[in-house]
Amino acid sequence: MREKGITILALVITIIVLLILAGVTISAITGDDGTIVNASKAKFRTEIRDIEEKIELEEINHNNGEEFQFGTLKDLIGREDEYNEILYMEDGKLVYLEDKVNEKQAQWLEEMGIKAKQNIIPIYTGEQFKKIGTGEEIQIEEAGGEVYQFNMDSHYVLQNDIDLNCSEENQWVPIGTSSNPFKGILDGKNYRIKGIYINGGGQKAVFYSNSGTIQNVILSDGYINGTGEIAGIAVINYEAGKVMNCINEMEMYCAGGNKNGGIISDNRGVIENCKNKAYLELASISGGICGYNSPSGIIKGCSNLSEIKLFDFSIGGIVGQNYRGIVEECFNSGNILSDISQGRYGKGGIVGVNSGNIRKCYNLATITGGNYHWSIGGIAGSSEQNGIIEFSYNIGEIIGNNRGNYGGIVGSNAGNIRYSYTIDTNEMIGANAGTLDNCMQLSEKQMKNQESITLEDGSTTSFLILLNKEGKYFMEDTKNDNQGYPILK
Repeated sequence: MREKGITILALVITIIVLLILAGVTISAITGDDGTIVNASKAKFRTEIRDIEEKIELEEINHNNGEEFQFGTLKDLIGREDEYNEILYMEDGKLVYLEDKVNEKQAQWLEEMGIKAKQNIIPIYTGEQFKKIGTGEEIQIEEAGGEVYQFNMDSHYVLQNDIDLNCSEENQWVPIGTSSNPFKGILDGKNYRIKGIYINGGGQKAVFYSNSGTIQNVILSDGYINGTGEIAGIAVINYEAGKVMNCINEMEMYCAGGNKNGGIISDNRGVIENCKNKAYLELASISGGICGYNSPSGIIKGCSNLSEIKLFDFSIGGIVGQNYRGIVEECFNSGNILSDISQGRYGKGGIVGVNSGNIRKCYNLATITGGNYHWSIGGIAGSSEQNGIIEFSYNIGEIIGNNRGNYGGIVGSNAGNIRYSYTIDTNEMIGANAGTLDNCMQLSEKQMKNQESITLEDGSTTSFLILLNKEGKYFMEDTKNDNQGYPILK
């Protein structure tokens, strides 16, 4: 059943919309200078005043804010049309039905901030979840037996925790393909998806590809062991794709493949406010959140909280390789370990190899390289010629050997690093062919804002002031959630 109650405020908005749907724009009511220019406009202004007076009277009679029913609109405006069948309340917001308006009317409504009502498909069971994107018409008993079509562009909402009950004999098959990605909305409402099982094969995740929105999903009690590209949420997140507020708590292993990540393997869209809590043993280009972040990729507000073990190539607590993309407001607190006999290329607390922009990030964990590593760093293993690192810090221990480059900020740098810092138990940079601007080694007390910092000109400042030099990014850790070191706002 549709919810048809609306508040006084929604009713006022509704009446304005009704006038628009009747073919009357705001400019048809008043001129640009606020002067009535013809009788038609004057008439409508009079109608609006009459309606406002009736609303005030109804507000008094209904105890100042009690909800009205849409049916009372006919009485209020004295019309016999069906405009009251256009607008409804959905999750506390006024929405309209697309099939009740024409293209122009839809445009007017969108301009007013009133969105189309979504055809929400409730998901109660693992079996229903498995039907996502199949195009099948499914009867959902828990929703009163209503029938929904499970298309790739539909809007799905979890109603409770679900268990997919996968096994060796009944392994999970990812939703979508490279040519037919998921284009709808999946809102997990912070419920858990349990029971994913994958053992063998390449390019595995809950979704193969995403061009829609996947949000508020928690993956738990699952197992993925692949030979190709693996991830928690999706293998590929395309340019139009958004993955937000998702958490991975599964176990994941991959001895091969090209790009592997706790949330996404290959990101070309947006990943925001996601967390990896999964234990990861991966190879190739791998990260706690994402394996590879492309030039169009944005990763913001994400964190890795779990230990990651890498067999070879590049790894980062957040991203394995940031290829001209953006990584910002992220942190890593999971130790990163490289296989003792291998472990080449870059290993970093935030990014393994960077040619993009890393900003407002920090690393708290230990980064350990193998015998044959190239570069190890607290923020990035290596930062290439186009790479930028700014307003970031590291307190984690960097463990390397004399066969490579390692530093508290970056192992090897050919890019531009500014306003970035490491605890003074680490060297700042292993090898530098780029530029450094306002980068320092600081003591624990200085980084906890317990001691001031003396600059080259003799003036003093604090760590928080340096980190917030060009914006209010960090704040003091008053609750000791971050061992006393600054936290992101």
